[in-house]
Amino acid sequence: MNGISRGLLVAAVLLTPTLCMAQAKEPTRPAKSQFDYTFAEIGYDKHDFDVEGAPNGIDGDALTFSGSFELKDRWHLYGSYSNADLDRGINLDTWTIGLGYSYPLKKDIDLYGRVLYIDTSADFGAASSHDDGLGFQFRVRGRVNPKIEVEGGLQYIDVASSDTSLQASVRYYFTREFSAGVGITFGGDADGLGINARYNF
Repeated sequence: MNGISRGLLVAAVLLTPTLCMAQAKEPTRPAKSQFDYTFAEIGYDKHDFDVEGAPNGIDGDALTFSGSFELKDRWHLYGSYSNADLDRGINLDTWTIGLGYSYPLKKDIDLYGRVLYIDTSADFGAASSHDDGLGFQFRVRGRVNPKIEVEGGLQYIDVASSDTSLQASVRYYFTREFSAGVGITFGGDADGLGINARYNF
């Protein structure tokens, strides 16, 4: 079973109870999402990459600026820039742009997905490399209460090589506009743990 198949299987297992509960408790789906898809965010992450020829992997940290802008009919634009300082003097710049679509299941639960274009540049000493490719995200976004939001799902990227990973996060809203979150990425060639601050417009 390849990476995509494993990821889809895990996602299906995780999402089935959520979908069943949503349908049982609220047969009629809301016409409009209750979540905000227009925001600016800054994040700090620790990464651990599995790289061929590096038995212990390559570690590092990254600073990421990202944002989303909600369009009509549940569509939104997404963009981000990340700069990572890694072991062995590697500096990695990643630009991402994408188009997303949200699907409200009930008042406090959304499904959403994104198609991404990803461009990466790596500098290591006098050498450098450049790659680009596509990525896909599929996630569930839910509100536990007015202050706490949880999110989880699947990410697939194909830049230089393909990789499938799972992602999960929890977010606390200090006000309606300002929130902070903690997120993890695992199950693929790159594991990560990060914190972020977000402002909703």
